[in-house]
Amino acid sequence: MAIGHRLYLSAVLGSLRAVRDLRGALAILAGMSFISQVGIAMMLPLIPLYALELGASRAQLGYLTSAFSAANLVSQLGSGFLIDRIGSRPLIRAGIGAYAGANVLIATASNAVSVIAYRGVAGLGGGANLVADRVYLSQTAAPERLAFTNGVLSAAASSGQLIGPAIGGVLGQFYGLSAPFVVVAITSGLAFIGSLFLPVPPRRPAPTVAPGAFLNRAIVVILVANLLLLTTYGGFITTFAAYATTQLGWQTFEVGFVFSFFALGSILLGPWLAGLADRTGRRRMAIIGAALIALFGVSFAAELPRPLLYAVAALSGAGIAVFTASTFALLTAASPEARRGRTFGFVNAFASLGVIVGAIGGTAIWDLLGLRMAILAVSGGAALAGVALLAFPREPVPYRSPIGEVPNGTA
Repeated sequence: MAIGHRLYLSAVLGSLRAVRDLRGALAILAGMSFISQVGIAMMLPLIPLYALELGASRAQLGYLTSAFSAANLVSQLGSGFLIDRIGSRPLIRAGIGAYAGANVLIATASNAVSVIAYRGVAGLGGGANLVADRVYLSQTAAPERLAFTNGVLSAAASSGQLIGPAIGGVLGQFYGLSAPFVVVAITSGLAFIGSLFLPVPPRRPAPTVAPGAFLNRAIVVILVANLLLLTTYGGFITTFAAYATTQLGWQTFEVGFVFSFFALGSILLGPWLAGLADRTGRRRMAIIGAALIALFGVSFAAELPRPLLYAVAALSGAGIAVFTASTFALLTAASPEARRGRTFGFVNAFASLGVIVGAIGGTAIWDLLGLRMAILAVSGGAALAGVALLAFPREPVPYRSPIGEVPNGTA
């Protein structure tokens, strides 16, 4: 018990040091991430209800999700190539601006078809911003702190996700379902203003990239690992709520509690574990993170008592944070700097196909073997993500890139 208390205290102190260390580019990015996620978390649960209010059919609800996902994927691929040519800051601003404008249009939409079209525009902006943010961070963060800085951003985003749904529910209840979309436009606008103050990344000589260096073993391994993890996510969001409410008798608000504990774990433990990854090995910590994610599905299917399940959810949230932060750092070091934009775009875009695979696969297993087996099966995707990382070239600590040492950054 004493060891557990010391570990918890160390984690909290690590998170507090993360806040203390916020400055420069990282401080601006963290603020942008927080305010953006507050708005996004407010709006996301209400999109289907808003579309139904405007007369959407069931098929159109599917198109609503598909339009955003498809546009997001295309944008990630295209923006990666643009970043290599014009830089990451212009794409950050363009992405946030497009997302803000799309949500203004959604709030004023008169029918479901318009909402679908505007969500497509939002997907284009969101995809560009996702890739540009990560490339910018890779250009400004010190190489030895890449996992930590990404963990700080994840914690900032999780803080927004923690409070956003409650605010969105209140706004939707008292001011109508279009109100949260107006607020999303406002928060995205504030994030856009923040992006105007991002410092210029340090100029570095463009390295000569040998033909075929766009993909190497390390990049392929990270792509596969992220694809498997997002397969778990797609299957989980398809089966979790149904299993909790129909098999375990949970109330709807209890389903939301679990997601809050995911976010809480990311906030309290994520930066600490990410810093540990920088010091002790990113591949190792990413594998541990994958195991923590898989642990929740197994615990959930085993129907552990709810308080214990909430604790496991917090650990899994920390696992998501450290897996994301560590694989980001590994991908940064493995990517040729002259082609980092297209590498990030390619990996993010194709890994996101895992959400579709997981959703379809989870539903198929549900039909064939039942919900409990579907939960266990999709949790296996997270475990396999950790197994896939065993094929990543072993990195020495302090970390050096598998394709050459990365020069120091500024943050």
